Amino acid sequence: MGTADVLQHNYHELSDIDRAVYRAQVRPTWDERRRFFFEGDPNLIGQMYAAERRALFDAVVRRKPRKCFEIGTWIGGGSTFFIASAFNQLGAGELITVEADPMWHEIGATYYRECLPELSAHVRFLLGRDVGILERHIDASVGVECFFLDGSDIPEQALRQFKFFEGYARPGTIMMAHDWNDKKQLMLRPAVEADARWRPLVVLGPPESVGFVVYEFQPG
Repeated sequence: MGTADVLQHNYHELSDIDRAVYRAQVRPTWDERRRFFFEGDPNLIGQMYAAERRALFDAVVRRKPRKCFEIGTWIGGGSTFFIASAFNQLGAGELITVEADPMWHEIGATYYRECLPELSAHVRFLLGRDVGILERHIDASVGVECFFLDGSDIPEQALRQFKFFEGYARPGTIMMAHDWNDKKQLMLRPAVEADARWRPLVVLGPPESVGFVVYEFQPG
């Protein structure tokens, strides 16, 4: 894979040589917004492609949810960073993110607290494997306005997580999911695509994405 191909991915996937080429020849030709989605936080590894990050960020800025729930923090350099950045731009909003691995959870929470205080103000880091730990953070009168699924590679788990959030969905709720084309979403994808209540707003695929979608809940 050449430099041009990786430039559709993100800064952290570049080799040392490609990073030097990017900084010297490519970065000066890009505007601030394009650099932002490609680079993220250079010191905090993120895995999502630039186009996925942009679609995620724009969906939150456009819809302005009071809360967004995320399954799969990892260390917080990908979706966590860009959802938090969207809330920071809006000046309000909270991301509640859940990570199953204690080590990744601690790395992410510590980095945000010490290095990204302006974003940390918009993020609540939770450790756990059961999506049910989110119940106490959901206002039943409001429901869930926004959720993002990027957890384990177990298809049954992704479907269970979706069903949990769907129980709190209201007209206008947005669901975002990563790895839409992979086995992780093997059970979730056909269930959502066959349900007329969920309307696709964004569908990304190769080469700019490994599969990323934004759906809106519109019952009736």
